Amino acid sequence: MQVNSTSYNASKMLSESKNNEATNTKKEEGLSKKNILEIANGEINEDSLKELQSLGGAKAITQAYVMQFQQEALNISMQSSNAQGSLFELMNSSLNLKANDIFTQLDLAGIGYNGKNPLDMNSSELNALLGEDGFFGVTNTANRIADFVINGAGDDLEKLKAGFEGMKRGFKEAERIWGAALPQISQDTINKAIEKVSARIEELGGQAVNIKA
Repeated sequence: MQVNSTSYNASKMLSESKNNEATNTKKEEGLSKKNILEIANGEINEDSLKELQSLGGAKAITQAYVMQFQQEALNISMQSSNAQGSLFELMNSSLNLKANDIFTQLDLAGIGYNGKNPLDMNSSELNALLGEDGFFGVTNTANRIADFVINGAGDDLEKLKAGFEGMKRGFKEAERIWGAALPQISQDTINKAIEKVSARIEELGGQAVNIKA
């Protein structure tokens, strides 16, 4: 049987062209996603909105806001966990250099704390700060983290899930910075925050898969 070489070459070229187009599309999607993430990690202003418009219009803008929200959820959970864990260790030992070093690098105002500098507190004051009614107590800290995610997402299930993932990654990042398992008070806080956001996801008809931090 004789094969028409011209037809064969044309088919081969068409196939290669389609493969190249698919590869280029994937590269462009990857590049766009990377660019959107870079913009989301910064301030979304008039200039960045114009750039997002060129990357993918309304979809890219929405994606950037969701990514930014996820990053904010990560940040508040990480900072809150490290602040709480550090203070717990400092209450038990004011000479804990690791806890002191971690705590001094945190942005307390960023997580809503504007009170007396905990490093100037005595053990009784720290105990009250970490107690059930204290700013860094389990319930109050868990509620601040969870409520940030829940209120920020509103009724948007996908945004809520993104915030949930960001929150869990924040807990993981806090543990990485700590270099070991966080103190039990932080573990209890994490579980309480996860339970609250998981309940909201299910309330909106979603499923909070892999709810562990």
